[in-house]
Amino acid sequence: MRSIIPTLALTAVMSAPALAGVTYSFDTDAQGWGLFSDGRDFQWDGTIGNNGLGAIRAVDITAGNYWFFSAPTTDLGDLSALYGTSISYDILGIQGNQSIDDRADIILSGGGIQIGIAAGVAPVLGQWTSWDILVDASADWKIVNSAVAATLTSTDATEADFQTVLANLSNMYIRGEYTSGSDQSAIDNVSFIPAPSTLALLGMSAMGLRRRR
Repeated sequence: MRSIIPTLALTAVMSAPALAGVTYSFDTDAQGWGLFSDGRDFQWDGTIGNNGLGAIRAVDITAGNYWFFSAPTTDLGDLSALYGTSISYDILGIQGNQSIDDRADIILSGGGIQIGIAAGVAPVLGQWTSWDILVDASADWKIVNSAVAATLTSTDATEADFQTVLANLSNMYIRGEYTSGSDQSAIDNVSFIPAPSTLALLGMSAMGLRRRR
């Protein structure tokens, strides 16, 4: 049973069913996820999940860059229907002061463009928190300056940029590093929320796309 935890408000929040669309519950394995950039010791941990079961976790290499959890590329591709909906996830601070909040929390890459958002995600040491990030040009998405440094330019990501990225989405990164120095974190219950109209056209219900076991 999913634990009840406080959902923190963001300027980039969208209210949506937590388990609609494609959901990675990590109940029994890592479901194809991995790491990008400055991380090590990636693993599935069956004891720390926010739902009482599994989650994925990693440790900082402390080489100067920022590390991210990386979604399986086999589940990406044409995710145009993600526009105007959300990406949601739970995050747990395991080690570190979790104080760095001015970098990209999520980065999306595709069609030769990288966009990201610094949405104010603030992991709490020893406590799961939940976040819903709106995938829309009305939110504060920017063109990425450096993915490994998790830095953004001042250039807003336009609707056309989103269309280019989501039509051929090659990478989805969720930041795990929020500490200057040694750190560890975990994520759980990652969901992509596709547009209901697209699901109807495909003849699929949101339940049919769920990955929760």
